Amino acid sequence: MQGPPFRKKLARNVRRAFLLLCAPVYLWPYFSREIGAEYNVGFFRKVRLLWKMYRNRFRIVTASGFLDQIVMVAEILKVPKSAKGVVVECGSYQGGSTTNFSLVCAMVGRELHVFDSFAGLPEPTEADKLHKCLAIKEIRTFRKGDWCGTFEIVRENLRRYGDLSVCRFHQGYFDQTMPQFQEPVVFAFCDVDLRASLEPCVERLWALLQDRGTLFTHEANHMEIAGLFFEPEWWKARGLEERPPGLVGGGSGIGLYFSGQGFFRSTLGFAIKNVKVTDLAA
Repeated sequence: MQGPPFRKKLARNVRRAFLLLCAPVYLWPYFSREIGAEYNVGFFRKVRLLWKMYRNRFRIVTASGFLDQIVMVAEILKVPKSAKGVVVECGSYQGGSTTNFSLVCAMVGRELHVFDSFAGLPEPTEADKLHKCLAIKEIRTFRKGDWCGTFEIVRENLRRYGDLSVCRFHQGYFDQTMPQFQEPVVFAFCDVDLRASLEPCVERLWALLQDRGTLFTHEANHMEIAGLFFEPEWWKARGLEERPPGLVGGGSGIGLYFSGQGFFRSTLGFAIKNVKVTDLAA
């Protein structure tokens, strides 16, 4: 009777040990002197921000991992100060990542635009009812109303633990709210679960995203989601790209968490708009 619980506890402790050993690797980019320098965000301000983000993990129910959020906050701090645009989050749930994004947006002087129905997922299409996550050998299912965080909950969490003053809210399903959005974008995060929900977000945000801007998705390990970033017909039909941008982490996510199967995985992936060879060599 003691076998399975012991093995689960051992596996959990092994994963935690790997995370601890890899912590310097994860935190090195975040604490790099160049990141945030244009905004006068130095070491001690980064430490304070990291501590607030960590505390918020225990205050707010969140769908994205702590390491996920560190990676994305570092990316926001990387955006050149001269770049014009806002930060966008699609899908806020109860405001865990939203709250932490608001803190960094206040530091860099950018607005955070939050898109959500605040009523959970819409009715999934037949194609979206089941998603294959091959890297972890799972099938994900969805129902209308899943992942519901009301506007009142999100707003109160932002008021108490984040910076409500930088936030602008767009309430409704994405196919209704996205077409009306016009602001230039420097960073976007889509945690929307369904491909039918992701498509209007990518269609609008990619057109507004600044060159070399980054769009993250929280379902990079869902084959149905990752596939969108590799389909030439979809991108050409919407006049976005002659060739799709691809997705870093497509199929298994970028390597943040030890899988227990001999590799690192996550649910997070990203695409970069109009990246050039000279950008990669810099």
